Amino acid sequence: MSILIEHHEDVRFSARQGNHQVTIDLPESHGGNDQGMSPPQLFVSAIGACVGVYIADYCDNHAIQYQGMRLHLDWKYREKPRRISSVRVRVELPNGTLPAEHEQGIQNTVQHCLLHNTLANKPEFVVDVLPGQDRAIDQACAVA
Repeated sequence: MSILIEHHEDVRFSARQGNHQVTIDLPESHGGNDQGMSPPQLFVSAIGACVGVYIADYCDNHAIQYQGMRLHLDWKYREKPRRISSVRVRVELPNGTLPAEHEQGIQNTVQHCLLHNTLANKPEFVVDVLPGQDRAIDQACAVA
């Protein structure tokens, strides 16, 4: 799979994959224009959405109402090295009730979340810096 990140101005970027695009920016206090979520906000949001997908699947399989579910994510920073040190997800199902026998089931199913497992099993992280190229030449060659 591949995602393209493009720089636009200051510290604003867009992420594109297929027909989808997301704007990423920093708040004004950090040199941005606050036109999108910051990278850490987007990261924590992705975790929340992944958890939500697994909870929705669990609820579908157990005939539990989940449409309108809300997930509240609280997270903290830690220094040395600078990172997100904790993420807490609070699940709010509609009508405020969940049969007690399903609480542990939801806890268990969230452990299968792709992003949860990615964090639990550190992925390989490789950065390749490509030599500078003139985009006009690249585009002219592609047309020829």
